[in-house]
Amino acid sequence: MMAAEKEPKANPVAEMETDVELVPEVVDEKDVIHLKKPLPNGNTQLIFDFDRVNGYTLLKCEKQAKKEDSAISYLPFSQVYQAFVAAAAAKVKYDDILNLDGADFIAVTTRVQGFLMNVGR
Repeated sequence: MMAAEKEPKANPVAEMETDVELVPEVVDEKDVIHLKKPLPNGNTQLIFDFDRVNGYTLLKCEKQAKKEDSAISYLPFSQVYQAFVAAAAAKVKYDDILNLDGADFIAVTTRVQGFLMNVGR
């Protein structure tokens, strides 16, 4: 065989045998916040169950939020109110929400604000 007639190199990717179908699994995580720092109990994510939040829950959160900040004018924009709703929906303490680092707190309050304004549901 001459140098110009070399056999083409095999494609190792094409020859790989796989037993697993390479299809990505779609996971709906719109109500999950992955935290940069864990909660005091060690959890690294907050899972919101907004279906368990009813009118009684929202009114209780409003009452608590107004005790913390009597100047609240529009509840869906109040981070105090959002934090109370987040705590109720995630079944954690209000203080756990307040103790989140800034990026996690913003992610949580933004997600709750979307719920309160009925965005993306």
